[in-house]
Amino acid sequence: MKRNVEQKQTAMKRILLPALFIMAMLCRLQAQNTETHVTVHAGENALETLLTEEQKQSLKHLTVTGTLLDEDYAFLRGGLLELLDTLDLRDAEIDTIPAGALGAMELYLVLPKMIECIGDYAFKGVCEVTGNFPFLGICEYENTKPKFIITQNHPELFYVQNETTSLICSKDKETVFYFTYKAPMFADKELVIPDGTKIIGSSAYRGEHLYLENNIVLPKSLDSVGSYAFSNIFPEIKTEYAINKMYPNGCEYNIGSVICEAKTPPAFAKIGDGNFIGDFCNLYVPEESIEKYKTANGWKRFRDIKSLERLKGSSVSFSSAKSCVIISELPESYIMEFPRRVKDMALFDIQGRKFLCCSAIDVKFSIKKNLLLLPYTIAHIKYADGTNETVKLIP
Repeated sequence: MKRNVEQKQTAMKRILLPALFIMAMLCRLQAQNTETHVTVHAGENALETLLTEEQKQSLKHLTVTGTLLDEDYAFLRGGLLELLDTLDLRDAEIDTIPAGALGAMELYLVLPKMIECIGDYAFKGVCEVTGNFPFLGICEYENTKPKFIITQNHPELFYVQNETTSLICSKDKETVFYFTYKAPMFADKELVIPDGTKIIGSSAYRGEHLYLENNIVLPKSLDSVGSYAFSNIFPEIKTEYAINKMYPNGCEYNIGSVICEAKTPPAFAKIGDGNFIGDFCNLYVPEESIEKYKTANGWKRFRDIKSLERLKGSSVSFSSAKSCVIISELPESYIMEFPRRVKDMALFDIQGRKFLCCSAIDVKFSIKKNLLLLPYTIAHIKYADGTNETVKLIP
């Protein structure tokens, strides 16, 4: 009898101990989650006072409702952003993110539903649009423009992405709010605004790289261009010509091409200071409309305005230029021999995000494969003479 009781007690221990262990682990995980995922209502009290000391050391995902004060942005810049994977302002009562608010720290930011404006150089990284698409201020440097994305269930906006282009537009596809190259180093045709587009929204291409050898094509349906849509541009020269184009390039060294198929010049809003796209590009329009464009606001700022029909008839061949750098592969590294002095070389992943920059490079340079990212790394070389070259490196 006694032996049976002992056996039952042993069996109960075998059942209870794992159960107690699991409960303890769940409690521990819940406690950890409390420290890493935090939601606060800010505005009445400073954000810093709403977080415990433990949360300030371990926080990964911060959700804010209410609003943020100037001192809250300063607190975030002061070190908290370095800990965060996500700052979620979806339900915050914020319509403007002030200039310089979140500094240069890379972050994933969920924008407020009521957002209207992002101030000059407010932040960098990826931002998810949850409401109307905001007006974007100046990006202080060429690599500080946020990358905009939307979720598939967004009620008002539609996301289009193909091999070369990322584009955010209205559900009826009549307004384009944002467009950029998905992978600019390997864009193999023009950046084309879709047929049926009537409006290019304010700041749509503001602060983007302009690859002068690639065309930007605007459709005949276009009737207006918003403020600063093509302002504060960063021009860049590539040594490899784009191929598979609808139109040939304008054939002038270091001069880009914008093609506008609309016979009536679309209304052009404010341009502002800074680099305007027309400072670096020729404009090609229907021949019958050239004189109209030469006197139209905004369009008359282009370097030259020429006939689209003559551009179509160009017989110049635009085959891809061969790489000038010689690359030798070793088991664990690549040896790169450059034809002339290199200013710097930047490495990008396939989404176009820079993760390494090398300067003061010798004519012969070795790079280890374990530094490269899968499936391949894009190496963008800037030579001291102002020319550029792009190559692909496989780990």
